Amino acid sequence: MEKLGPDDHPQLEITLFGPVAAAALALLAERYDGVSSSRTCEADSVVTIDDIDPAGERAVLTLLWDTGHRVRAVVRRPS
Repeated sequence: MEKLGPDDHPQLEITLFGPVAAAALALLAERYDGVSSSRTCEADSVVTIDDIDPAGERAVLTLLWDTGHRVRAVVRRPS
């Protein structure tokens, strides 16, 4: 696995079981640039956030868990 430097912030892709709440998505869009969501054919939701650091990633996951979302997968992609 390639180590990230202090200025390397990957794209974060979070797959959730079921839909993502509009209020949670709106809050994420206020706090982060490049937030998008889509639905999969299995009726899951995928939330994508561009250019996010590890602290932001933890904050996003905590927000989703605290609002009752169940996380299926987390994928980090190089930006």
